[in-house]
Amino acid sequence: MFTYFVGIILILAGVLVPADGIVGALRTDEVDPSLLNRLLQGAMLLKASLIALGLFVMAAKRLPFWMPRSETKTPLLSTIPKSELLILAAILLSATALRLYALGGGLWFDEIVTYVKYVQVPFGEAISTYDNQNQHILYSLLANLAFQIFGEGIWSLRLPAVLFGTGSIWALYLLGREVSNSREALLSAALLTFSYHHVWFSQNARGYTGLLFWAILSSWLFLRALREGRPGPWVLYAVSVALGAYTLIYMVFVVLGQCVIFLATLYGERKHEGWPRIWTGLFFGFLLSGILTFLLHSLVLPQFLEAFAHAEVGGPIWTQPLWGILEFVKGMQINFSGSFVAVFAVALFGAGLWNYARTRPEVVGLLVIPAVTCVVLKVLLGHHLWPRSLFFVMGFGALVVVRGIMIFGDLMAGILRRFDLAVTRPILNEGRSNWVGTALCAGLIILSAMSVPFAFGPKQDFLGAMTYVEDRRESGDAVVTVGLATFPYKNLYKTDWEDIETLHALNDVRSRAKRTWLIYTIPIQLQDSFPEIDASVSQEFKVVKQFDGTLNGGTIFVCQEGSPLPDIAAFQ
Repeated sequence: MFTYFVGIILILAGVLVPADGIVGALRTDEVDPSLLNRLLQGAMLLKASLIALGLFVMAAKRLPFWMPRSETKTPLLSTIPKSELLILAAILLSATALRLYALGGGLWFDEIVTYVKYVQVPFGEAISTYDNQNQHILYSLLANLAFQIFGEGIWSLRLPAVLFGTGSIWALYLLGREVSNSREALLSAALLTFSYHHVWFSQNARGYTGLLFWAILSSWLFLRALREGRPGPWVLYAVSVALGAYTLIYMVFVVLGQCVIFLATLYGERKHEGWPRIWTGLFFGFLLSGILTFLLHSLVLPQFLEAFAHAEVGGPIWTQPLWGILEFVKGMQINFSGSFVAVFAVALFGAGLWNYARTRPEVVGLLVIPAVTCVVLKVLLGHHLWPRSLFFVMGFGALVVVRGIMIFGDLMAGILRRFDLAVTRPILNEGRSNWVGTALCAGLIILSAMSVPFAFGPKQDFLGAMTYVEDRRESGDAVVTVGLATFPYKNLYKTDWEDIETLHALNDVRSRAKRTWLIYTIPIQLQDSFPEIDASVSQEFKVVKQFDGTLNGGTIFVCQEGSPLPDIAAFQ
Protein backbone atom coordinates (compact mmCIF):
# COMPACT_ATOMS: atom_id res chain seq x y z
CA MET A 1 0.00 0.00 0.00
CA PHE A 2 2.79 2.40 0.87
CA THR A 3 4.49 1.90 -2.52
CA TYR A 4 1.22 2.71 -4.31
CA PHE A 5 0.89 5.90 -2.29
CA VAL A 6 4.47 6.96 -3.10
CA GLY A 7 3.99 6.12 -6.77
CA ILE A 8 0.79 8.16 -7.00
CA ILE A 9 2.45 11.16 -5.29
CA LEU A 10 5.33 11.05 -7.79
CA ILE A 11 2.99 10.79 -10.77
CA LEU A 12 0.78 13.62 -9.54
CA ALA A 13 3.85 15.81 -8.98
CA GLY A 14 5.01 15.12 -12.53
CA VAL A 15 1.60 15.90 -13.98
CA LEU A 16 0.46 18.86 -11.91
CA VAL A 17 3.55 20.90 -11.06
CA PRO A 18 4.09 23.43 -13.90
CA ALA A 19 7.47 23.63 -15.61
CA ASP A 20 7.68 27.42 -15.23
CA GLY A 21 6.90 27.01 -11.53
CA ILE A 22 9.92 24.69 -11.13
CA VAL A 23 12.19 27.14 -12.93
CA GLY A 24 10.79 30.11 -11.01
CA ALA A 25 11.42 28.39 -7.67
CA LEU A 26 15.06 27.72 -8.58
CA ARG A 27 15.91 30.93 -10.41
CA THR A 28 14.67 34.07 -8.71
CA ASP A 29 16.91 36.40 -10.71
CA GLU A 30 16.56 37.36 -14.35
CA VAL A 31 17.62 34.56 -16.71
CA ASP A 32 18.95 34.85 -20.26
CA PRO A 33 16.19 33.86 -22.75
CA SER A 34 18.24 31.06 -24.33
CA LEU A 35 19.09 29.62 -20.92
CA LEU A 36 15.48 30.02 -19.81
CA ASN A 37 14.34 27.93 -22.76
CA ARG A 38 16.78 25.15 -21.83
CA LEU A 39 15.68 25.31 -18.19
CA LEU A 40 12.03 24.94 -19.22
CA GLN A 41 12.97 21.94 -21.36
CA GLY A 42 14.82 20.50 -18.37
CA ALA A 43 11.80 21.08 -16.14
CA MET A 44 9.60 19.15 -18.59
CA LEU A 45 12.11 16.29 -18.52
CA LEU A 46 12.04 16.40 -14.72
CA LYS A 47 8.25 16.07 -14.79
CA ALA A 48 8.54 13.09 -17.14
CA SER A 49 11.15 11.42 -14.94
CA LEU A 50 8.92 11.80 -11.87
CA ILE A 51 6.11 10.07 -13.73
CA ALA A 52 8.46 7.29 -14.86
CA LEU A 53 9.72 6.75 -11.30
CA GLY A 54 6.16 6.73 -9.99
CA LEU A 55 5.15 4.04 -12.49
CA PHE A 56 8.21 2.01 -11.54
CA VAL A 57 7.42 2.19 -7.83
CA MET A 58 3.83 1.09 -8.44
CA ALA A 59 4.88 -1.76 -10.73
CA ALA A 60 7.67 -3.08 -8.49
CA LYS A 61 5.33 -4.99 -6.17
CA ARG A 62 3.09 -6.32 -8.92
CA LEU A 63 5.65 -8.12 -11.07
CA PRO A 64 6.57 -11.40 -9.34
CA PHE A 65 8.37 -12.39 -12.54
CA TRP A 66 11.14 -10.04 -11.54
CA MET A 67 11.45 -11.45 -8.04
CA PRO A 68 13.86 -14.30 -7.26
CA ARG A 69 12.40 -17.69 -6.51
CA SER A 70 14.50 -17.92 -3.37
CA GLU A 71 16.35 -15.34 -1.35
CA THR A 72 19.57 -15.73 0.55
CA LYS A 73 19.04 -13.40 3.48
CA THR A 74 22.41 -12.39 4.84
CA PRO A 75 23.27 -9.09 6.53
CA LEU A 76 24.55 -6.52 4.07
CA LEU A 77 27.32 -5.63 6.51
CA SER A 78 28.54 -8.91 7.94
CA THR A 79 30.03 -9.05 11.41
CA ILE A 80 33.64 -7.86 11.59
CA PRO A 81 35.96 -9.41 14.20
CA LYS A 82 36.93 -6.99 16.97
CA SER A 83 40.66 -7.05 16.17
CA GLU A 84 39.96 -6.38 12.51
CA LEU A 85 37.55 -3.60 13.41
CA LEU A 86 40.22 -1.91 15.53
CA ILE A 87 42.72 -2.03 12.65
CA LEU A 88 40.12 -0.63 10.25
CA ALA A 89 39.26 2.15 12.71
CA ALA A 90 42.96 3.06 13.01
CA ILE A 91 43.26 3.16 9.22
CA LEU A 92 40.21 5.39 8.83
CA LEU A 93 41.27 7.74 11.63
CA SER A 94 44.72 8.05 10.09
CA ALA A 95 43.16 8.69 6.68
CA THR A 96 40.90 11.43 8.06
CA ALA A 97 43.76 13.12 9.94
CA LEU A 98 46.02 13.13 6.89
CA ARG A 99 43.31 14.59 4.70
CA LEU A 100 42.31 17.31 7.16
CA TYR A 101 45.91 18.40 7.69
CA ALA A 102 46.81 21.65 5.86
CA LEU A 103 43.41 21.60 4.17
CA GLY A 104 43.38 25.37 3.68
CA GLY A 105 46.24 25.53 1.15
CA GLY A 106 45.90 27.62 -1.99
CA LEU A 107 43.28 26.63 -4.56
CA TRP A 108 44.16 25.63 -8.11
CA PHE A 109 42.41 26.70 -11.29
CA ASP A 110 39.67 24.04 -11.43
CA GLU A 111 38.83 24.50 -7.75
CA ILE A 112 38.53 28.24 -8.30
CA VAL A 113 36.12 27.67 -11.20
CA THR A 114 34.05 25.39 -8.98
CA TYR A 115 34.13 27.92 -6.13
CA VAL A 116 33.14 30.94 -8.20
CA LYS A 117 30.66 29.47 -10.69
CA TYR A 118 28.96 26.61 -8.85
CA VAL A 119 29.40 26.92 -5.08
CA GLN A 120 29.46 30.64 -4.35
CA VAL A 121 25.98 30.95 -5.85
CA PRO A 122 22.44 30.28 -4.58
CA PHE A 123 21.49 26.60 -4.25
CA GLY A 124 18.83 26.88 -6.95
CA GLU A 125 21.36 28.23 -9.44
CA ALA A 126 23.91 25.54 -8.57
CA ILE A 127 21.44 22.68 -9.08
CA SER A 128 20.19 24.07 -12.39
CA THR A 129 23.51 24.99 -14.04
CA TYR A 130 25.65 22.85 -16.31
CA ASP A 131 27.57 25.09 -18.68
CA ASN A 132 30.91 23.32 -18.44
CA GLN A 133 32.35 19.89 -17.66
CA ASN A 134 33.94 21.47 -14.58
CA GLN A 135 30.49 21.28 -12.98
CA HIS A 136 30.45 18.18 -10.76
CA ILE A 137 26.89 18.73 -9.60
CA LEU A 138 26.63 16.63 -6.44
CA TYR A 139 29.99 17.94 -5.22
CA SER A 140 28.93 21.55 -5.86
CA LEU A 141 25.72 21.00 -3.87
CA LEU A 142 27.55 19.39 -0.95
CA ALA A 143 30.13 22.18 -0.90
CA ASN A 144 27.28 24.70 -0.97
CA LEU A 145 25.79 22.89 2.03
CA ALA A 146 29.18 22.96 3.80
CA PHE A 147 29.27 26.73 3.27
CA GLN A 148 25.87 27.04 4.92
CA ILE A 149 26.95 24.97 7.93
CA PHE A 150 30.59 25.94 8.48
CA GLY A 151 30.86 29.25 6.68
CA GLU A 152 32.53 30.15 3.42
CA GLY A 153 36.19 29.21 3.07
CA ILE A 154 38.72 26.88 1.49
CA TRP A 155 38.41 24.36 4.34
CA SER A 156 34.66 23.95 3.94
CA LEU A 157 34.95 23.99 0.13
CA ARG A 158 37.19 20.92 0.29
CA LEU A 159 35.40 19.12 3.12
CA PRO A 160 33.21 16.93 0.85
CA ALA A 161 36.36 15.69 -0.91
CA VAL A 162 37.83 14.71 2.47
CA LEU A 163 34.70 12.80 3.47
CA PHE A 164 34.44 11.05 0.12
CA GLY A 165 38.14 10.20 0.25
CA THR A 166 37.89 8.58 3.67
CA GLY A 167 34.64 6.92 2.64
CA SER A 168 36.28 5.38 -0.42
CA ILE A 169 38.83 3.66 1.86
CA TRP A 170 36.00 2.14 3.90
CA ALA A 171 34.25 1.07 0.69
CA LEU A 172 37.45 -0.50 -0.61
CA TYR A 173 37.70 -2.56 2.57
CA LEU A 174 34.16 -3.87 1.96
CA LEU A 175 34.94 -4.67 -1.67
CA GLY A 176 38.21 -6.34 -0.67
CA ARG A 177 36.41 -8.66 1.74
CA GLU A 178 33.96 -9.54 -1.02
CA VAL A 179 36.53 -10.46 -3.69
CA SER A 180 39.47 -11.52 -1.53
CA ASN A 181 40.02 -11.83 2.22
CA SER A 182 40.22 -9.59 5.27
CA ARG A 183 44.01 -9.38 5.21
CA GLU A 184 44.20 -8.11 1.63
CA ALA A 185 41.21 -5.84 2.23
CA LEU A 186 42.95 -4.12 5.15
CA LEU A 187 46.26 -3.88 3.30
CA SER A 188 44.54 -2.35 0.25
CA ALA A 189 42.76 0.18 2.48
CA ALA A 190 46.07 1.06 4.15
CA LEU A 191 47.79 1.47 0.76
CA LEU A 192 45.10 3.93 -0.30
CA THR A 193 45.31 5.73 3.04
CA PHE A 194 49.01 6.51 2.60
CA SER A 195 48.87 7.19 -1.13
CA TYR A 196 50.13 10.60 -2.28
CA HIS A 197 47.54 10.80 -5.05
CA HIS A 198 44.66 9.78 -2.82
CA VAL A 199 45.60 12.39 -0.21
CA TRP A 200 46.03 15.04 -2.93
CA PHE A 201 42.64 14.37 -4.48
CA SER A 202 41.00 14.15 -1.04
CA GLN A 203 42.05 17.78 -0.60
CA ASN A 204 40.86 18.76 -4.07
CA ALA A 205 37.49 20.53 -4.22
CA ARG A 206 36.30 18.46 -7.15
CA GLY A 207 34.20 15.33 -7.55
CA TYR A 208 37.01 12.82 -8.13
CA THR A 209 37.06 11.23 -4.67
CA GLY A 210 33.28 11.23 -4.80
CA LEU A 211 33.35 9.26 -8.04
CA LEU A 212 35.93 6.88 -6.55
CA PHE A 213 33.68 6.30 -3.54
CA TRP A 214 30.58 5.60 -5.63
CA ALA A 215 32.53 3.41 -8.09
CA ILE A 216 33.86 1.19 -5.30
CA LEU A 217 30.64 1.15 -3.29
CA SER A 218 28.45 0.38 -6.31
CA SER A 219 30.82 -2.42 -7.35
CA TRP A 220 30.60 -3.98 -3.90
CA LEU A 221 26.80 -3.72 -3.93
CA PHE A 222 26.75 -5.06 -7.50
CA LEU A 223 28.73 -8.18 -6.61
CA ARG A 224 26.65 -8.77 -3.47
CA ALA A 225 23.41 -8.34 -5.39
CA LEU A 226 24.61 -10.56 -8.21
CA ARG A 227 25.50 -13.28 -5.72
CA GLU A 228 22.38 -13.07 -3.59
CA GLY A 229 19.74 -12.00 -6.10
CA ARG A 230 17.72 -10.00 -3.55
CA PRO A 231 16.00 -6.75 -4.57
CA GLY A 232 17.40 -4.81 -1.57
CA PRO A 233 21.07 -4.77 -2.63
CA TRP A 234 20.03 -4.07 -6.22
CA VAL A 235 18.05 -0.98 -5.13
CA LEU A 236 21.03 0.28 -3.11
CA TYR A 237 23.21 -0.38 -6.14
CA ALA A 238 20.89 1.69 -8.34
CA VAL A 239 20.98 4.60 -5.88
CA SER A 240 24.79 4.52 -5.69
CA VAL A 241 25.07 4.49 -9.49
CA ALA A 242 22.73 7.46 -9.85
CA LEU A 243 24.60 9.48 -7.20
CA GLY A 244 27.91 8.54 -8.81
CA ALA A 245 26.74 9.79 -12.19
CA TYR A 246 25.41 12.94 -10.51
CA THR A 247 28.89 13.49 -9.10
CA LEU A 248 30.77 12.90 -12.35
CA ILE A 249 29.47 11.43 -15.60
CA TYR A 250 32.49 9.11 -15.85
CA MET A 251 30.37 6.79 -13.70
CA VAL A 252 28.89 5.48 -16.95
CA PHE A 253 32.19 3.73 -17.65
CA VAL A 254 31.95 1.93 -14.30
CA VAL A 255 28.39 0.87 -15.10
CA LEU A 256 29.51 -0.37 -18.51
CA GLY A 257 32.01 -2.72 -16.85
CA GLN A 258 29.35 -3.90 -14.41
CA CYS A 259 26.88 -4.42 -17.26
CA VAL A 260 29.35 -6.60 -19.19
CA ILE A 261 29.89 -8.76 -16.10
CA PHE A 262 26.13 -8.94 -15.56
CA LEU A 263 25.48 -10.06 -19.14
CA ALA A 264 28.25 -12.65 -18.92
CA THR A 265 26.68 -14.01 -15.73
CA LEU A 266 23.25 -13.95 -17.35
CA TYR A 267 24.54 -15.98 -20.28
CA GLY A 268 26.42 -18.41 -18.03
CA GLU A 269 23.37 -19.15 -15.89
CA ARG A 270 20.80 -19.34 -18.67
CA LYS A 271 20.32 -23.09 -18.11
CA HIS A 272 20.68 -23.12 -14.35
CA GLU A 273 18.38 -22.45 -11.42
CA GLY A 274 20.00 -19.09 -10.85
CA TRP A 275 18.53 -17.72 -14.08
CA PRO A 276 15.32 -16.18 -12.60
CA ARG A 277 17.21 -14.18 -9.94
CA ILE A 278 19.31 -12.51 -12.64
CA TRP A 279 16.23 -10.74 -13.95
CA THR A 280 15.86 -9.03 -10.60
CA GLY A 281 19.04 -7.16 -11.42
CA LEU A 282 17.68 -5.90 -14.71
CA PHE A 283 14.60 -4.44 -13.07
CA PHE A 284 15.76 -3.28 -9.62
CA GLY A 285 19.37 -2.64 -10.62
CA PHE A 286 19.95 -1.35 -14.13
CA LEU A 287 16.46 -0.09 -15.01
CA LEU A 288 16.06 1.72 -11.68
CA SER A 289 19.57 3.21 -11.88
CA GLY A 290 18.72 4.52 -15.34
CA ILE A 291 15.50 6.14 -14.13
CA LEU A 292 17.20 7.70 -11.10
CA THR A 293 20.13 8.97 -13.17
CA PHE A 294 17.72 10.52 -15.66
CA LEU A 295 15.76 12.07 -12.80
CA LEU A 296 18.83 13.71 -11.26
CA HIS A 297 20.14 15.02 -14.59
CA SER A 298 16.84 15.92 -16.21
CA LEU A 299 16.80 19.55 -15.11
CA VAL A 300 20.20 20.28 -16.69
CA LEU A 301 20.12 17.67 -19.46
CA PRO A 302 19.69 20.20 -22.33
CA GLN A 303 22.67 22.19 -20.99
CA PHE A 304 24.60 18.98 -20.37
CA LEU A 305 24.26 17.79 -23.96
CA GLU A 306 25.32 21.17 -25.30
CA ALA A 307 28.36 21.32 -22.99
CA PHE A 308 29.58 17.90 -24.10
CA ALA A 309 28.90 18.61 -27.76
CA HIS A 310 31.10 21.72 -27.55
CA ALA A 311 33.70 20.60 -25.02
CA GLU A 312 36.36 23.21 -24.26
CA VAL A 313 39.94 22.19 -25.06
CA GLY A 314 42.37 24.20 -22.95
CA GLY A 315 45.40 23.03 -24.93
CA PRO A 316 45.62 20.63 -27.88
CA ILE A 317 48.61 18.85 -26.36
CA TRP A 318 46.36 17.65 -23.51
CA THR A 319 44.43 15.52 -26.01
CA GLN A 320 47.51 13.58 -27.14
CA PRO A 321 47.83 9.98 -25.80
CA LEU A 322 51.62 10.22 -25.47
CA TRP A 323 51.31 13.24 -23.19
CA GLY A 324 48.80 11.36 -21.03
CA ILE A 325 51.13 8.35 -20.72
CA LEU A 326 54.10 10.51 -19.74
CA GLU A 327 52.04 12.31 -17.10
CA PHE A 328 50.88 8.97 -15.69
CA VAL A 329 54.49 7.79 -15.43
CA LYS A 330 55.46 10.99 -13.58
CA GLY A 331 52.63 10.43 -11.15
CA MET A 332 53.74 6.85 -10.47
CA GLN A 333 57.27 8.06 -9.71
CA ILE A 334 55.95 10.55 -7.17
CA ASN A 335 53.55 8.12 -5.50
CA PHE A 336 56.16 5.38 -5.01
CA SER A 337 59.10 7.67 -4.22
CA GLY A 338 61.20 6.75 -7.25
CA SER A 339 61.31 5.05 -10.64
CA PHE A 340 62.63 1.67 -9.45
CA VAL A 341 59.85 1.19 -6.91
CA ALA A 342 57.29 2.37 -9.47
CA VAL A 343 58.52 -0.22 -12.02
CA PHE A 344 58.47 -2.91 -9.32
CA ALA A 345 54.88 -1.91 -8.42
CA VAL A 346 53.85 -2.20 -12.09
CA ALA A 347 55.35 -5.72 -12.25
CA LEU A 348 53.46 -6.72 -9.11
CA PHE A 349 50.33 -5.19 -10.61
CA GLY A 350 50.70 -7.48 -13.63
CA ALA A 351 51.06 -10.55 -11.39
CA GLY A 352 48.01 -9.56 -9.37
CA LEU A 353 45.96 -8.88 -12.48
CA TRP A 354 46.82 -12.31 -13.87
CA ASN A 355 45.83 -14.01 -10.62
CA TYR A 356 42.52 -12.14 -10.39
CA ALA A 357 41.81 -13.04 -14.04
CA ARG A 358 42.03 -16.70 -13.01
CA THR A 359 40.24 -16.52 -9.65
CA ARG A 360 37.85 -13.51 -9.73
CA PRO A 361 37.69 -12.25 -13.35
CA GLU A 362 34.98 -9.75 -12.43
CA VAL A 363 37.63 -7.68 -10.61
CA VAL A 364 39.63 -7.45 -13.85
CA GLY A 365 36.48 -6.45 -15.70
CA LEU A 366 35.66 -3.73 -13.16
CA LEU A 367 39.18 -2.34 -13.58
CA VAL A 368 39.99 -2.78 -17.26
CA ILE A 369 36.68 -2.23 -19.06
CA PRO A 370 35.91 1.23 -17.58
CA ALA A 371 39.52 2.43 -17.93
CA VAL A 372 39.97 1.30 -21.53
CA THR A 373 36.55 2.57 -22.60
CA CYS A 374 37.19 5.97 -20.99
CA VAL A 375 40.54 6.41 -22.75
CA VAL A 376 39.30 5.22 -26.16
CA LEU A 377 36.23 7.46 -26.07
CA LYS A 378 38.26 10.49 -25.03
CA VAL A 379 40.71 9.90 -27.87
CA LEU A 380 37.90 9.53 -30.41
CA LEU A 381 36.13 12.68 -29.19
CA GLY A 382 39.33 14.71 -28.89
CA HIS A 383 38.82 15.39 -25.17
CA HIS A 384 41.54 15.97 -22.59
CA LEU A 385 43.52 12.89 -21.53
CA TRP A 386 44.37 13.99 -18.02
CA PRO A 387 45.46 11.03 -15.85
CA ARG A 388 42.96 12.14 -13.21
CA SER A 389 40.23 10.95 -15.58
CA LEU A 390 41.14 7.41 -14.47
CA PHE A 391 41.32 8.15 -10.75
CA PHE A 392 38.03 6.29 -10.27
CA VAL A 393 39.75 2.90 -10.86
CA MET A 394 42.42 3.53 -8.22
CA GLY A 395 40.70 1.33 -5.64
CA PHE A 396 40.63 -1.67 -7.97
CA GLY A 397 44.29 -1.01 -8.78
CA ALA A 398 45.17 -1.13 -5.06
CA LEU A 399 43.48 -4.53 -4.70
CA VAL A 400 45.41 -5.86 -7.68
CA VAL A 401 48.78 -4.54 -6.46
CA VAL A 402 48.27 -6.06 -3.01
CA ARG A 403 47.36 -9.41 -4.57
CA GLY A 404 50.54 -9.25 -6.66
CA ILE A 405 52.64 -8.59 -3.56
CA MET A 406 51.05 -11.49 -1.71
CA ILE A 407 51.86 -13.79 -4.63
CA PHE A 408 55.45 -12.56 -4.62
CA GLY A 409 55.55 -13.08 -0.85
CA ASP A 410 54.40 -16.68 -1.22
CA LEU A 411 57.10 -17.22 -3.84
CA MET A 412 59.77 -15.80 -1.52
CA ALA A 413 58.48 -17.89 1.39
CA GLY A 414 58.71 -21.03 -0.73
CA ILE A 415 62.31 -20.25 -1.67
CA LEU A 416 63.34 -19.50 1.91
CA ARG A 417 61.56 -22.62 3.15
CA ARG A 418 63.85 -24.74 1.01
CA PHE A 419 66.86 -23.51 2.97
CA ASP A 420 65.15 -24.60 6.21
CA LEU A 421 66.92 -21.98 8.30
CA ALA A 422 66.35 -22.00 12.03
CA VAL A 423 65.69 -18.25 12.02
CA THR A 424 62.94 -18.39 9.40
CA ARG A 425 61.47 -21.81 10.20
CA PRO A 426 58.94 -20.61 12.84
CA ILE A 427 57.39 -18.03 10.54
CA LEU A 428 57.57 -19.87 7.21
CA ASN A 429 55.42 -22.87 7.93
CA GLU A 430 52.38 -23.37 5.76
CA GLY A 431 50.05 -21.53 8.12
CA ARG A 432 52.16 -18.37 8.38
CA SER A 433 53.75 -17.96 4.98
CA ASN A 434 51.39 -15.08 4.14
CA TRP A 435 53.27 -12.95 6.69
CA VAL A 436 56.04 -12.53 4.11
CA GLY A 437 53.59 -10.93 1.70
CA THR A 438 52.14 -8.86 4.53
CA ALA A 439 55.60 -7.56 5.41
CA LEU A 440 56.26 -6.67 1.76
CA CYS A 441 52.93 -4.83 1.58
CA ALA A 442 53.86 -2.92 4.73
CA GLY A 443 57.14 -1.94 3.09
CA LEU A 444 55.36 -0.64 0.00
CA ILE A 445 52.90 1.28 2.18
CA ILE A 446 55.80 2.90 4.04
CA LEU A 447 57.46 3.89 0.76
CA SER A 448 54.19 5.32 -0.47
CA ALA A 449 53.72 7.21 2.82
CA MET A 450 57.10 8.89 2.32
CA SER A 451 55.61 10.78 -0.63
CA VAL A 452 52.51 12.02 1.26
CA PRO A 453 54.14 15.24 2.61
CA PHE A 454 54.54 16.42 -0.99
CA ALA A 455 50.74 16.55 -1.25
CA PHE A 456 50.50 19.33 1.36
CA GLY A 457 50.76 23.01 0.51
CA PRO A 458 49.07 25.29 -2.01
CA LYS A 459 47.99 23.46 -5.13
CA GLN A 460 48.63 26.71 -7.02
CA ASP A 461 49.91 29.77 -5.19
CA PHE A 462 47.86 32.47 -6.92
CA LEU A 463 47.59 34.40 -3.65
CA GLY A 464 51.35 34.40 -3.05
CA ALA A 465 52.02 35.72 -6.55
CA MET A 466 49.38 38.43 -6.18
CA THR A 467 50.81 39.58 -2.85
CA TYR A 468 54.32 39.68 -4.31
CA VAL A 469 53.26 41.83 -7.28
CA GLU A 470 51.09 44.23 -5.29
CA ASP A 471 53.86 44.80 -2.75
CA ARG A 472 56.32 45.79 -5.52
CA ARG A 473 54.03 47.46 -8.01
CA GLU A 474 54.82 51.13 -8.60
CA SER A 475 52.84 54.01 -10.00
CA GLY A 476 52.60 53.70 -13.78
CA ASP A 477 53.14 49.94 -13.76
CA ALA A 478 50.74 47.69 -15.62
CA VAL A 479 49.92 44.12 -14.59
CA VAL A 480 48.54 41.68 -17.16
CA THR A 481 47.45 38.07 -17.00
CA VAL A 482 47.32 35.56 -19.80
CA GLY A 483 45.76 32.13 -20.26
CA LEU A 484 44.69 30.20 -17.18
CA ALA A 485 45.95 32.89 -14.82
CA THR A 486 43.21 35.27 -15.92
CA PHE A 487 40.10 33.66 -14.40
CA PRO A 488 41.39 33.38 -10.80
CA TYR A 489 42.63 36.97 -10.58
CA LYS A 490 39.62 38.42 -12.34
CA ASN A 491 36.82 36.44 -10.72
CA LEU A 492 38.10 35.31 -7.32
CA TYR A 493 40.67 37.88 -6.24
CA LYS A 494 38.94 40.78 -8.06
CA THR A 495 42.16 42.50 -9.16
CA ASP A 496 42.25 45.42 -11.58
CA TRP A 497 44.79 43.63 -13.74
CA GLU A 498 44.26 43.50 -17.49
CA ASP A 499 43.79 40.19 -19.26
CA ILE A 500 45.28 39.71 -22.71
CA GLU A 501 44.72 37.12 -25.41
CA THR A 502 46.79 38.46 -28.31
CA LEU A 503 50.32 39.76 -28.85
CA HIS A 504 48.85 43.03 -30.13
CA ALA A 505 47.01 43.53 -26.83
CA LEU A 506 50.20 42.84 -24.88
CA ASN A 507 52.21 45.33 -26.93
CA ASP A 508 49.48 47.92 -26.52
CA VAL A 509 49.73 47.64 -22.74
CA ARG A 510 53.52 47.82 -22.85
CA SER A 511 53.45 50.94 -25.02
CA ARG A 512 51.61 52.97 -22.37
CA ALA A 513 53.09 51.53 -19.16
CA LYS A 514 56.28 52.47 -17.36
CA ARG A 515 56.83 48.84 -16.53
CA THR A 516 54.80 45.75 -17.31
CA TRP A 517 54.26 42.76 -15.06
CA LEU A 518 52.97 39.58 -16.68
CA ILE A 519 51.51 36.62 -14.76
CA TYR A 520 50.97 33.20 -16.29
CA THR A 521 50.76 29.57 -15.23
CA ILE A 522 51.00 26.09 -16.74
CA PRO A 523 53.62 26.85 -19.43
CA ILE A 524 52.50 23.97 -21.65
CA GLN A 525 49.08 25.60 -22.03
CA LEU A 526 50.62 29.01 -22.76
CA GLN A 527 52.86 27.50 -25.46
CA ASP A 528 49.99 25.57 -27.01
CA SER A 529 47.22 28.19 -26.93
CA PHE A 530 49.16 31.50 -27.08
CA PRO A 531 52.37 30.77 -29.02
CA GLU A 532 52.99 34.42 -30.03
CA ILE A 533 52.64 35.67 -26.47
CA ASP A 534 54.81 32.80 -25.24
CA ALA A 535 57.55 33.77 -27.70
CA SER A 536 57.38 37.41 -26.60
CA VAL A 537 57.56 36.45 -22.92
CA SER A 538 60.59 34.23 -23.58
CA GLN A 539 62.46 36.96 -25.48
CA GLU A 540 61.43 40.23 -23.87
CA PHE A 541 60.47 39.38 -20.28
CA LYS A 542 62.34 37.87 -17.39
CA VAL A 543 60.93 35.67 -14.63
CA VAL A 544 61.47 37.59 -11.40
CA LYS A 545 59.71 35.12 -9.14
CA GLN A 546 57.99 31.77 -9.43
CA PHE A 547 55.52 30.31 -6.98
CA ASP A 548 55.46 26.54 -6.91
CA GLY A 549 52.52 24.41 -5.90
CA THR A 550 51.64 20.75 -5.57
CA LEU A 551 49.86 20.70 -8.95
CA ASN A 552 52.24 19.18 -11.48
CA GLY A 553 53.24 21.98 -13.88
CA GLY A 554 51.07 24.50 -12.01
CA THR A 555 53.80 26.98 -11.02
CA ILE A 556 52.75 30.64 -11.11
CA PHE A 557 55.31 32.73 -13.02
CA VAL A 558 55.71 36.43 -12.30
CA CYS A 559 57.49 38.13 -15.21
CA GLN A 560 58.63 41.69 -15.74
CA GLU A 561 60.03 43.88 -18.48
CA GLY A 562 61.51 47.23 -17.70
CA SER A 563 61.47 49.23 -20.94
CA PRO A 564 58.19 49.91 -22.72
CA LEU A 565 57.93 49.34 -26.44
CA PRO A 566 57.97 52.50 -28.55
CA ASP A 567 54.61 53.89 -29.53
CA ILE A 568 54.29 52.69 -33.12
CA ALA A 569 51.49 55.15 -33.84
CA ALA A 570 53.84 58.09 -33.19
CA PHE A 571 55.93 57.09 -36.20
CA GLN A 572 52.99 56.85 -38.62
